[in-house]
Amino acid sequence: MANSPKNISSLMCELSVALADLAEKMSNLAISLENQYLDSDAEEPVAMLEAARSTIEKAKSS
Repeated sequence: MANSPKNISSLMCELSVALADLAEKMSNLAISLENQYLDSDAEEPVAMLEAARSTIEKAKSS
């Protein structure tokens, strides 16, 4: 079954928008993780793990 170029172009545009949205969300998560890490008073490895876990949980719930 062949798809028309117009349909393929439309799908590519949708994919591009979805990927841009995903990139923005990943950037926001990275910033959130870094901010939590910098605000933490715990030892570095512990703080990084806790910040990562918290950020991942927030991402799963959104």
